[in-house]
Amino acid sequence: MKRAVLGVFLLGSLFGGACTSKNTPAGQGGAGGGAGGASSDGSAGAPSDDGNAGATSSDAGNEATGDVTSADVAGAGLIMRPNPIISRTAQVFSSPAGAAGTINDGMYHNGGWAVRLPTLAAGPAWVALKLAAGPTRVLVSWDDGGTYNYQDMPGVTVYGFPASYHLDVSSDSTNGDDGTWTTAVTVGDTPANVNQVRTRAHALDFAGKTWVKMVITAAPPTESGNGVQIAEIDVHDISATGPGLPEDTWFFMGDSITAFAYDRAAVHQPSFAKSVNMVSPAFYPAMINGGIGGERAADGLARLPRVLDLNPDYRFITLGYGTNDAGPTSVSAFKTTMQSMIDMVKAAGRIPIIPHIPYSGDGGHGSIPAYNAVIDQLVESNQLVPGPDLYAHFMQNPGEFTCPPCNGGRTPDNLHPNDVGLQAMNTLWANAMRALYP
Repeated sequence: MKRAVLGVFLLGSLFGGACTSKNTPAGQGGAGGGAGGASSDGSAGAPSDDGNAGATSSDAGNEATGDVTSADVAGAGLIMRPNPIISRTAQVFSSPAGAAGTINDGMYHNGGWAVRLPTLAAGPAWVALKLAAGPTRVLVSWDDGGTYNYQDMPGVTVYGFPASYHLDVSSDSTNGDDGTWTTAVTVGDTPANVNQVRTRAHALDFAGKTWVKMVITAAPPTESGNGVQIAEIDVHDISATGPGLPEDTWFFMGDSITAFAYDRAAVHQPSFAKSVNMVSPAFYPAMINGGIGGERAADGLARLPRVLDLNPDYRFITLGYGTNDAGPTSVSAFKTTMQSMIDMVKAAGRIPIIPHIPYSGDGGHGSIPAYNAVIDQLVESNQLVPGPDLYAHFMQNPGEFTCPPCNGGRTPDNLHPNDVGLQAMNTLWANAMRALYP
């Protein structure tokens, strides 16, 4: 099978990986990788995920080493029923004010709408979106303002996500405050249910409804001082799949390169989702960035049950591991661990996809081809949809490791791609998955 290039990966360890990734206050990039916490005022003038990043549909494939066609890819036609994004034109109301023009503008990881702690101490804060009538089921996702890892160790400063919230729906509100509201989802109402991740999504029954509201009731104890910062709320219409699993939902699991590449920040646009949409306008994938700096495959396996539990509506689970494993983990142990992840994802009724580990020019990862050979064996023996070949792409494009451009104060390490390379991963993913769409 011919492979195109994709991406999702690795290094920059918060927990002891090949290099160190760290959350830092606004304007101070972490050494070796961690994107700093975003400021509450966002970044004016940055290109949005609506396609204003200077690319056109004809540009979407020009970075790939080879487009994948339906004749090349197992699983062609897996995605037939779209889940279009419907929130970009919604009216927005909030308390405190400030969400209108910010919360649904297609710009992520930029600070966004901020709720300071004194506000929460006085009572819940909320943001409501008025949608067009028609959808019977929606997927509501929120993305925080600037946290780097999908989930951090206890005690680490975080930049934006709420500890507790609920999602409500209404058919008769006029301003997001009045009217009759029904709570559809509650998070953080018990100690076991407290939110600890930087982005979540929830499927809601929406028949006869036109409003959805996120009500924030508490911030994490380690919040940065900026309070809760919600950069974006996306609402996808998933009515076409009825009560079943939406077809076009993607969870990107992996290490620090994953955490960088799929944050959908302005410098990494167009995102995977937008790149797909530019070529197939009826489709707009829902995507979650689940990267954690420094992870090896064994770390991914340990947290995979929780990932599947927290993301029941995400069908494709990409497993971007290997760079941190190359050398410290034996090839046979890597294969065993990756097979366990494949088995777990399949047992949950989801679809695993594994990309090639990217080429590294740092001189310390010469064994990567042996691990990529294992990935090829796993793809073939498990009859998986093949992911893109990041190794070939970055070996052929060494300039994509050079800083600048490297947002967040990073320095070159010949391991983590620069912002051009991180964006290319999104496009390459879209090219590699193109045959899954009509």
